[in-house]
Amino acid sequence: MALSREEIVARYGNALFNYAQDMNALDTVKEELCELRKAVCTNPQILSVFSDPILNSDEKKKSLSAIEQDFSTEVQTFLNLLLDYNHFLELVDIIDFFNKLYNDSKKIMVGTAITAVKLDEDQLSALGDSYAKKFGLASVTLENKVDPEIIGGVILKVGDCVIDGSVKNRLKKIRAQLISKN
Repeated sequence: MALSREEIVARYGNALFNYAQDMNALDTVKEELCELRKAVCTNPQILSVFSDPILNSDEKKKSLSAIEQDFSTEVQTFLNLLLDYNHFLELVDIIDFFNKLYNDSKKIMVGTAITAVKLDEDQLSALGDSYAKKFGLASVTLENKVDPEIIGGVILKVGDCVIDGSVKNRLKKIRAQLISKN
């Protein structure tokens, strides 16, 4: 029975997380995976080279050893495992799964702040720090999306939580109150 892509991603992501944790190398592996993810997203053809059935395994291993030489033993072992079991196409998704496990273990959240105007890094950082403090998290990293239709204020989306502090939402509530009183 073949595994679905989601099952493969979850199994390999969990295995890598547990292995890195057992080797006391979580932070190192996280940093290296982030660099690897950037490289692969910039050059997606890397994944197809290691998944190409035409190339033999020796050629693939030689190419991989050139790429992985600056990585830790844990990441090298992981990449060779992906190569051996022909799951290199799932690499980015596995890294994302690992990052989610890492963030959960460190009480780190990632979210979006939707505003009518662009926020600078200091404002995003202050907003993230405030949210983290309120909900007992280590940190919250926010990405800013601009939506002029919200008029003003901010809509925070972090995990499953949505806090709508937009002017548009407040006006909608006032309107509903006025209509209900008539």
